[in-house]
Amino acid sequence: MTYIVTAKQMADAEKSACGTGASFTELMERAGTACAEIIYEDYCKNNSCNVLILCGKGKNGGDGFVAARILSEKGVNVCAALLCGTPAEGDQKKNYELLKKCKADIKDVTDSSEKFIKLAAKYDIFVDAVFGTGFRGVLSDFLSSAAKWVKESGKPLISIDVPSGINCDNCESSGVVFQPDTTIAISAFKPIHITKPYSDKCGKTIIADIGITDDDFISSGADRCFTYDENDIKILLPKRYSDSNKSTYGKALCVCGSYKMPGAAYMSTSGALRTGAGLVTCCFPKSAYPALSAKLTEAVLLPVSETHDGTFSYSALSEIRPAVKKSSAVLAGCGIRLNKDTTAVVSDIIGNSEVPLVLDADALNAVSGYPDMLLKAKSPVIITPHPGEMSRLCGKSIQDILKNPIKHATDFSKKYNCTIVLKTANTVVTSPDKKNVYINHTGNSGLSKGGSGDLLAGIMVSLLAQGMSPMEAACASVYIHGECADELSKKLSKRGMLVSDLIDYLPVYLKKYE
Repeated sequence: MTYIVTAKQMADAEKSACGTGASFTELMERAGTACAEIIYEDYCKNNSCNVLILCGKGKNGGDGFVAARILSEKGVNVCAALLCGTPAEGDQKKNYELLKKCKADIKDVTDSSEKFIKLAAKYDIFVDAVFGTGFRGVLSDFLSSAAKWVKESGKPLISIDVPSGINCDNCESSGVVFQPDTTIAISAFKPIHITKPYSDKCGKTIIADIGITDDDFISSGADRCFTYDENDIKILLPKRYSDSNKSTYGKALCVCGSYKMPGAAYMSTSGALRTGAGLVTCCFPKSAYPALSAKLTEAVLLPVSETHDGTFSYSALSEIRPAVKKSSAVLAGCGIRLNKDTTAVVSDIIGNSEVPLVLDADALNAVSGYPDMLLKAKSPVIITPHPGEMSRLCGKSIQDILKNPIKHATDFSKKYNCTIVLKTANTVVTSPDKKNVYINHTGNSGLSKGGSGDLLAGIMVSLLAQGMSPMEAACASVYIHGECADELSKKLSKRGMLVSDLIDYLPVYLKKYE
């Protein structure tokens, strides 16, 4: 788990760390050293290179002075370029004085583009340590020209904590900013590191651990938002056992599809199959049988009664209820279309299921007319709205939803006692019984196609069936769904990548977790 914190929350966590034995001087030493180690390992260890560290005169510059000293001690030809003058106070001044005593070069190029360019032309790698999390406003003309020159040089740039010129909290930037290939985030992600599309300005982001503990983050209130990485997902996913059988991994039921939308049933059921559920049943209106029987050869098929236009009939409940009772988890809604019968089917499943539920697509449209039906659930419920569906559920505009997705998801989650997967560029997951909020950072525009949500819902019901908690299943599903697309987009184009391509690639992708 990696926390996502604001500038103030990070400062409060640092104060907490200092209150339990560390000092700000020590934290700066750790930060600069961690950055130097990453730069050395990734850029300098096997190459003779010249490193120019662009230093401001604040704390971020102090991190840069420490990094310059450590790199110099490792034998790297390094120079600290003063872009904002010499530091006048604090730990940054102490580290500036320490740097002056070592072999690293120091050059003051403040407000002189000519001096900066003449100096920078001699170096192979640049490190941006100009401004940190406290930056607000616009870079000066001189700093803007420096940022432009570095970018146009085509040489690697590494930013310490935050690319200079960007407000790390609201991701705002006016004018030119430093655009690194790599950003070394100190201790935790800041919103700029993870919020799309702004995170693109950070390049690859690496976390540098400087000893800020979970307790420090929790005491500062900075434990509200978190994200996962690949190692976290590996720990979360259900283990596969050599002495297992299909009953070991649960029974997933997908109540999905219609005559006109059989693909939704295919994609959701395939997602459940490909993610490891022991037995997957696809329940659908009987007129979709020819389309689905040709595609779903590993699932149990349950064609049921339908209306005149090929959607679930209310009378189908006599066949659906026994299937729900036999299941470990149930998904309802993908491609079922919205009418009185399908609304009644969704309501009945919510009110009678004793196993965890995933409600997607038209099941959410059915709920939006009567959200109190969620309060009648006997078992945990996950809902997976996109902003339009969330707008209908909570009566707010799409613009309001996008402006503050965490607030709207959290409020609805608590009010209706359900886990919410709010699908935006950074999918937000909230749970009614926890204050923590998961923010996903995987995925790309290749997922902006019909059927992507059906696949996600299928992955989710599969993980629920295998015994994961609703919050864990939701978080793991959106991570897997997004990262699978990220990997596949390197082989295919985002424009041309289809959901069926993702279905085929899922077993290849999941190999890393075994």
